[in-house]
Amino acid sequence: MSVMVTKIFDRFMPPNRRLNPEALAWVAVIVLAIVMLAVESSIAVSINEAPVALAFVVTVVHVGSMPLSLLRPLFGTLMSIAACTVLPLLGPLVSGVPWPWMVPMMITQIVIILIIGLRAHWGVALAALLGSIAGSAAAVLITHLLIADTRTDGAIVNILIYSCIAGGVYLAAVIIQQWQLIRSQLVQEKENTAEEHSKRVTIEEKARIARELHDIVAHSMSIINIQASSAPFRHAGIDSEVAKEFADISASARTALTEMRGLLSVLRNDEGGGELAPQPKFSEIDPLVDKARQAGVQVTVERSGEPIDHLMRDSTGLVGYRIIQEALSNAIRHARNSAIAIRIRGGSSAVWISVVNDHGDGPSEAAKHDKHDRQGLIGMRERAASVGGQIRSGSTADGGFEVEAVLPLAPRERLADGAEPTADAPATDKETS
Repeated sequence: MSVMVTKIFDRFMPPNRRLNPEALAWVAVIVLAIVMLAVESSIAVSINEAPVALAFVVTVVHVGSMPLSLLRPLFGTLMSIAACTVLPLLGPLVSGVPWPWMVPMMITQIVIILIIGLRAHWGVALAALLGSIAGSAAAVLITHLLIADTRTDGAIVNILIYSCIAGGVYLAAVIIQQWQLIRSQLVQEKENTAEEHSKRVTIEEKARIARELHDIVAHSMSIINIQASSAPFRHAGIDSEVAKEFADISASARTALTEMRGLLSVLRNDEGGGELAPQPKFSEIDPLVDKARQAGVQVTVERSGEPIDHLMRDSTGLVGYRIIQEALSNAIRHARNSAIAIRIRGGSSAVWISVVNDHGDGPSEAAKHDKHDRQGLIGMRERAASVGGQIRSGSTADGGFEVEAVLPLAPRERLADGAEPTADAPATDKETS
């Protein structure tokens, strides 16, 4: 209810002066307490003929339990029970009026039970309900013992009416409180699950990158070990010092390989045989594109610039392959039936990769309900950073999406004649497939 009132008020207030639901609740309860103080005390005096001073004091205690219940529900419960016990004793002799529960007194106590039921434990609200019933029953019993001619039958009916109304309000308050509690817990669990999933995906992607780099480095170290170990046999006649140096290189390579495997062994998945397969190379882009075309995807590949095969390290080639693979996957998921253009331009020091897709038919159903998107972009950015490259991504003017990567190449070796090729050499490899 407070949320609805807050929304109504917010429509007529500037954005920098929105109402706080907590403050609004305090204002509403205090205003209601002032109104009920005037009504309850006047009826207790004028109709039930209670003493003015006592009626006012007890009524102040009773209606004061409403704002007190917002701050201290247990104290509000105790004060309201005491008021419900004392107030009926101040005017028990007037016939023809509701007793021991006057209508204003009943409304006040029901509001107190509602507040406690919404803000405190259900047991405290139950104590306020049962305590108020017991207090009014005690007032009837005391009056019956002290005064012979009392309205016992009417008092029992009056208490039953109050019990039914207050009991229904108590149940509604407890149900609303538990529903809000369950709802907040579900929202919190969803947020925790989304956060944990995001962290898990990031960790898994980093672990995958580490495993792939491990395979590349292990392959290189193994080659160094083999070459150093076989050098004395492949080159006969080398002196003992050179042979010893080759042996030291082989031993160092084996030691480094063993330490690296021990350090990264925790990232291995012994049950996943796929991790032991050779890692893809940048030259295998065409089979990847052909596979996408066989699935009905419209893909074009354009190559320009200088040849880069002899300048691209294995790690850089793997990163470029994975970036194109992830960009293709994202385009297929988020832009169905879109046209995808892959551009690869080689230079003397870097390779530029661009994957652009148009809007197509919009995202797939799985992409619409995926709450953990953008993990692929994070993985591509981390992969590019692992080899010193950069990633830029964003929407295009026509509603599509573009992923652009710049990956550094190995320094170009000098040609046999000692000349260094220029960066603005004419394109030698340009193809559109």
